[in-house]
Amino acid sequence: MKKNIRKVPQDTLNRIHSFELDDIVVACVKRLKHDELPRYASLGVKLVDGSLTLPKPFVPKPSAGSYSKANIEGKDILLKHLPKVTRTDTWETPNWGDWSKGSHTHSTTRLVYQRDFLPPKEVELSIELLETLPNDEYVLKFAVDQVLSKRSSSFDADLLYNLNILQENVGAADVFPSAATLAEYMATVRVDWEILPPGTIDEVVKRILLGKRRITEDQKKTMEERLKVMARYKPAAYIAGTSGFLRYFGAKFEDDFVAFENLAYGNALYVMFEGWETLSRRSRVDLLRGPRDGFERIEHRDGWAQQLSALLKRHRKNKSSQK
Repeated sequence: MKKNIRKVPQDTLNRIHSFELDDIVVACVKRLKHDELPRYASLGVKLVDGSLTLPKPFVPKPSAGSYSKANIEGKDILLKHLPKVTRTDTWETPNWGDWSKGSHTHSTTRLVYQRDFLPPKEVELSIELLETLPNDEYVLKFAVDQVLSKRSSSFDADLLYNLNILQENVGAADVFPSAATLAEYMATVRVDWEILPPGTIDEVVKRILLGKRRITEDQKKTMEERLKVMARYKPAAYIAGTSGFLRYFGAKFEDDFVAFENLAYGNALYVMFEGWETLSRRSRVDLLRGPRDGFERIEHRDGWAQQLSALLKRHRKNKSSQK
């Protein structure tokens, strides 16, 4: 499949200019023969006992291409055109190589290039059967489940991004006017939060999962493990999304220090420093969009718990010194 569209094709721009509506979706329609369906098995398109089965909307696999990878993991951009800034890195080291004997803090300060972080958008791909034709042919619509507004300041960048998501996964991309309003789509991605009081891990997990869609045992085990780490640092409260889908959960340590986990794609922990009131009014996409100094991203690698601990210690120390 052809990948990585470097600029929006002119014929695509011409189509967009012809639309009366401001809201569009990136999608394409394919007419597939029976023997062509296996090409799309990795997307969940399958024949089961002679019947076509399609997946529910899903986040594409990162292996599909660079945009699909950034869609899940985000992407760091080195800003070499800007002056370097001073950066202090802090980490914890076990005493005498043994964590059971406690730990001590190390830090180092150096000049580094400024970075911008493109957060993971986690846009989803949906597949819909439009028509079944004679001779075992199917007409399928592949669409990125995000409505784009031509009035948005980020429209050009979002359009190129979504075109590449579809190109990497389907091998084709087009645009269509949207039948739904942007407001209706945004309502489905807004994050509303519930504050949960501290308790045992079992109690917290039960509260977080109450009223949510079912998760697997492995996902539940991951949640418990992550919450146990957070519990070490005595959070003031735990948090969970109130929608039926459990995307984010985590803990609030201070009014301006909240750690978020994503159960579906838990490759990193996000620590936000903004006020809780502002944070809770933003969509999940906007939540991760913005300057690098608005949050810290801690990848789940060896030592990630110690990184969280060091970050929290530094934050509390800075707050104490400002009093």
